Amino acid sequence: MKKVLTFIAVALALTTSAFAQKDTKKPNAQPTPTAPIAWEFKSHDFGTVNMGPTADVIFKFKNNSNAPVVITNAAPSCGCTTPTWTKTPIMPGETGEVKASYGTEGRPGYFQKSVKVTLDNGDITDLTISGTVVSAKK
Repeated sequence: MKKVLTFIAVALALTTSAFAQKDTKKPNAQPTPTAPIAWEFKSHDFGTVNMGPTADVIFKFKNNSNAPVVITNAAPSCGCTTPTWTKTPIMPGETGEVKASYGTEGRPGYFQKSVKVTLDNGDITDLTISGTVVSAKK
């Protein structure tokens, strides 16, 4: 009888400990930091666009860091894409932008191009545009 009671006590103790909740938080755990630069989006599909006018999109970002950032360069993957960007320092909490313009004239068909954006804080981001250029109907 003593062995049976010991067995039941051990089984009860193991069962109780299996259902006990553990605190999974690490002591002094820090919240996950937000990205220093938060882009609204990093790619844009124009869908179908008519040949002739440029296809333009503005990529916006917010500076979530504690220091101003400057876009030092925005390099397109080819000469058919022209970037323009915010030239002044983007202060903490403020937004900056990069405009990508794709020249559609004489370029029928599908395209996918990129603009490599470099910031003075070392961040590098590839922005991508894509779409299909069709001849305008007359």
